[in-house]
Amino acid sequence: MNRLTLSALGITTLTAAWTFGATDVPSIAPSTKIVFNDNRDPAGALVDGLLELELEIVQGSWHLLGDDEPAGEVLAFAERGKAPSIPGPLIRVPLGTEVHVTVTNPLDTAIVIRGLGARHDGAIAPLRLAPGTTRDVQFMADVEGTYFYWGALTAARLGDRNFEDSQLSGVLAVDGPNTPTDDRIMMIGVWFDGRLPDGSPDFGREFLVINGRPWPHTERLTYDMGDSIRWRLVNTSSDTHAMHLHGFYFRVDARGDMVRDTLYWPQQRRMAVTERFPSGTTMSLVWSPDRPGGWIFHCHMSVHVAPNATMGPDRLSEEQRFLPLFQEGHHDADPNMHAVQGMGGLLMATYVRPPPGWVPNEPKRREMRLFINSVPASGGLSGRQFGYVLQEGDREPARDSVRLPGPTLVLRKGEPTSIRVFNRTDEPSQVHWHGLEIESYFDGVAGLGGYPERLTPAILPGDSFEIRITPPRAGSFMYHTHINDLRQQGSGLYGAFVVLDEGERWDPQTDRVFIFGETPFRDDEIPVLNGANPPEPITFRVGTTYRLRFMDITLNRPNTRLRFLRDGFPVLWMPLAKDGFDLPPGQRTLQRAERTIAVGETMDYRYTPDQPGELHLELRQGNGVLLFDQVVMVVQ
Repeated sequence: MNRLTLSALGITTLTAAWTFGATDVPSIAPSTKIVFNDNRDPAGALVDGLLELELEIVQGSWHLLGDDEPAGEVLAFAERGKAPSIPGPLIRVPLGTEVHVTVTNPLDTAIVIRGLGARHDGAIAPLRLAPGTTRDVQFMADVEGTYFYWGALTAARLGDRNFEDSQLSGVLAVDGPNTPTDDRIMMIGVWFDGRLPDGSPDFGREFLVINGRPWPHTERLTYDMGDSIRWRLVNTSSDTHAMHLHGFYFRVDARGDMVRDTLYWPQQRRMAVTERFPSGTTMSLVWSPDRPGGWIFHCHMSVHVAPNATMGPDRLSEEQRFLPLFQEGHHDADPNMHAVQGMGGLLMATYVRPPPGWVPNEPKRREMRLFINSVPASGGLSGRQFGYVLQEGDREPARDSVRLPGPTLVLRKGEPTSIRVFNRTDEPSQVHWHGLEIESYFDGVAGLGGYPERLTPAILPGDSFEIRITPPRAGSFMYHTHINDLRQQGSGLYGAFVVLDEGERWDPQTDRVFIFGETPFRDDEIPVLNGANPPEPITFRVGTTYRLRFMDITLNRPNTRLRFLRDGFPVLWMPLAKDGFDLPPGQRTLQRAERTIAVGETMDYRYTPDQPGELHLELRQGNGVLLFDQVVMVVQ
């Protein structure tokens, strides 16, 4: 799904930007009203190494948009004697625990449950429950890790659940002797409150949730500087996501699925700001904040942080929900509170408390001036094209100058820099410095970045905003709008941001940036490479070493396949960095030049052609459809 709108703000507006701590649990009507489960408290009774848990399947009312909003009718798991919950009851036990689960199906339709079993068995037998029956299963929690269990009416695959049974999921966590107990568990889900005439999901009525809630109702988390923050993520939705953390790197410690969880050795771990997260997989990550302020963690696919769909009499069609965003610009809410009032879906907020006496230290030295321009779309396309333009010299750039993508900004590691951004358009905007470790106030998230007494504002039409950056590391990054991104980013408001190391020289002949974006307002939403599709051929020389910087800032393409081919076969290249963070030596080895790249990721490779000829840099969709073919001519 590649469309959304901001005109359908089906969310409860918050009266303040910050509400920290656990979200209050609403009053519950037993057995019918579904509650939210933040995956804090294990279910069942654990006595002498045996966990006894009684589950039942309940049809209930899910007030995912708030108590005063209409509810959806879905199926949910409930621990016997307690309210049904989304996600289902948390099964969390020490390694070696014997687990006995009894499941009752009071419905008049059959249910199949998967994931309840020992992991060493490899293939876990499904638990089939006929209408009105009870069955039980007993197994040993024999492998440490993060897993899940799920139920379905007819679906044989997790990715087929989109409707009534889409929230029949729960976490199964097995703790080893050294597993930290202060981690948080987050389950991602999706639900469609309606079908199209052919039975397929109606994307105008799509809801994306974390632990049963869409933003801005998701739980707010508070930490201190220096905390070791550990999260376990479980994706039981039917879609792939690209999970992005603002302001900090996280370390990926484990990846898994329903049956296996691979704990990485130290040399296998990687640092990231964006991680591709397919349906049916799990992830364990850790990060530590060294700067205070408000930060967000969200899916970088723009439709997955769109304002939530509406329910009840205010329900909108897909066209009514999505088209106004492209055609009308900013939503009707306060642009200075955009993150809170103009976003929804898969987003969580964290606040890092400053220590006593803390004062931000961002001196300004080098000065740059960046302009946001907008012109009518060319080539017979409707709408407007947006673009960043960098001032060079004393004269400001013309108001009708727009380039796609924006200019590559080149800074140096440790160099304090001031970038003054001028908004010449008639819409509010902001700039997010994607992947850069920056102070919260300058991170570009209007209404949530900064501090309660000094929130990041929008850059209003005719106004400007100063960003102060001192890059702590060299690498490949991006910058892009963080307001109304499907309209603004989708028509040009993005660019590459490169930080050079000490003594490193920028040479655009050997330092090649390949940034994947979107065409402005083209109905087929064909991606572009460096602003073009098809791209013009480029030339490499035999024996010359090139650094290839790949950046994906498309709107909704998490499964893009990148390949660099000679005669149809991948050449060999060496991976250097992911998301601007250098890979450890053990991962910097020659590899076949093919990789899946998600929205919001950057990847750096080293390549030295050894013979003349014609190479092809291919970008394909996950289903194999060719998006573009960049011809690279290698000459002596």
